[in-house]
Amino acid sequence: MERSLFGYLNADKARSGHGYSVGAVYNRKMQIHGRFGGQGQYGISTPRNHPYIFLFTSRQGLQHGYHDHFGDDGTFTYYGEGRAGDMQMQRGNKAIRDHAKNGKHLLVFLDLGEGTYRYLGEFVYSGHYVDPESRDTGGNVRNAIAFRLIPLDDEPQQEEFVPLLPLDSLVGVTQRDAIVAVRTKQTLFRRRVSTVEKECRLTGVMDLRFLRASHIKPWAQSNDTERVDENNGLLLTPSADQLFDHGWVSFRDDGRLIVSEGLPERVKERLGLDLQAGRPCGNFNAEQATFLAHHRDCIFGQKGLQDRLVATLFD
Repeated sequence: MERSLFGYLNADKARSGHGYSVGAVYNRKMQIHGRFGGQGQYGISTPRNHPYIFLFTSRQGLQHGYHDHFGDDGTFTYYGEGRAGDMQMQRGNKAIRDHAKNGKHLLVFLDLGEGTYRYLGEFVYSGHYVDPESRDTGGNVRNAIAFRLIPLDDEPQQEEFVPLLPLDSLVGVTQRDAIVAVRTKQTLFRRRVSTVEKECRLTGVMDLRFLRASHIKPWAQSNDTERVDENNGLLLTPSADQLFDHGWVSFRDDGRLIVSEGLPERVKERLGLDLQAGRPCGNFNAEQATFLAHHRDCIFGQKGLQDRLVATLFD
């Protein structure tokens, strides 16, 4: 790169000038293109008179061969533009590759539907590779350009970190290293879940700053793969998260709400949530359904977990 990464990372004025907050939701037409211009229908938008490149990702992109995802190393793989035939290093793809030397900042947004997008943060290009087995819109095998992007922004903070592993049983690492490792996995899990889950299942809140990434199968009961599996998570507001984590509510595979018969009416009134048993709360995919089965069998209705939650609500 002609411009050093150190210099790029310290271009604070340009980075903060857009005013977008990580996790917040925005209307693409009015709050993105209405402010900065750029192509309104493209996955890669390159406004002429501003130092930003907007990248739009969507779960629906899978049908066009775009397998955007967060890898185990924390980098974000973003597939370039071009729906038919081999992708070429031109236009938007070239803009991504050369963004740092051109003084441009990569801002990534996730499509939530109906023109609403969640801001995932700013990223920096760190390389790319060619996926020779990607399929285009017509189902034909083609070479696709996959960019590796490093996230620069911190995720919105959740609750205070509590060590979830028996740290004294970890051999060969210090307690500090273990905590850092857990934090890194928790951040990766949160980022992955935020690209799969649209909103809180109970309240409809989409803004990630007001949501927690909750494991369906608890961290302590999960293996290393399950702990960072996006299908093992839900986005929930704090009150909904407590009810779910402590077994007061759960979900059927078809997305309908299950409520424990022992949930006090006083709690329902104070929380202000729609806790009508059987109401639809959105669909789940097959992988999520597997984790939900564990939650219903091992978490939902467990009195020990429920008693601890009631104590926190009324202390």
